[in-house]
Amino acid sequence: MLRSFIASVVDFILPPRRTQRAVDMLMQEDLRRLQNAGKLPYRTPEASALIWELKYYGSKKAAALAGEFLAEELLAIASEELGPPLLIPVPMHPRRRQERGHNQTELLCEAALRHLGAPPDAAYVYAPRALARIKPTQEQQKLGRAARLTNVIGSMQATEPEKIKGRACVVVDDVTTTGATLAEAARALKAAGAARVHLVALAQS
Repeated sequence: MLRSFIASVVDFILPPRRTQRAVDMLMQEDLRRLQNAGKLPYRTPEASALIWELKYYGSKKAAALAGEFLAEELLAIASEELGPPLLIPVPMHPRRRQERGHNQTELLCEAALRHLGAPPDAAYVYAPRALARIKPTQEQQKLGRAARLTNVIGSMQATEPEKIKGRACVVVDDVTTTGATLAEAARALKAAGAARVHLVALAQS
């Protein structure tokens, strides 16, 4: 009772964001209903609110929902490989990470791993530092299609080639439009000797 009253007072003083309210109302069933070919349609209000809260606010609720949604696809990919693949979040340039305070793809991967059962490395080996952004790029969503395709070229590099060589890798992004970011990640991993690279995105724009 007291906790509910305090929450009401806090909401009155600091009203929740529109996207925060939308995510608070979301259920896993809503995401399953929205999905198209295993991805969320980014242009829908529910999916865009989920991504916005994950990307810009590091919302635990958004991460948990998104991670659970993604876990089934990740488990299916892992079951096709002989050993646990590397799970690699799309990296963020250090300058942008400092500005934002978190990398949403890391939050997404970590939340998905929590839904894959114990021990946490049974299905995957988490490798958040396997790739690095070696040059700053503009945010893809602010660019047109042609600029998106060239913006990220040469922007990533494998930093743990000894871990990558001969391994299957699964790269996770939050939103894909042209696929340029994921393609650049695949290029860098294959240059480091990855045997196979699977590309996964939570939403399609």
